[in-house]
Amino acid sequence: MIHIYQGYQIKPHKLYPTSWIVVTDGKGGKIPDVLSSMFTSVGIAKGEIDRYLTKKSKNAEAVNQS
Repeated sequence: MIHIYQGYQIKPHKLYPTSWIVVTDGKGGKIPDVLSSMFTSVGIAKGEIDRYLTKKSKNAEAVNQS
């Protein structure tokens, strides 16, 4: 089963079906290093996506204020 969340797909790893991986939803796109590992649950993967997007948003705000 594939879960779509915040522009990313969370799906079971092909070789390790009890682990989950994150890929971009749609064509192309690079997965950030912090999201390129395997996760033990969908909830943990969603939490890492949220953490990454929050950090990315704060960095963009800081650059815009400079």
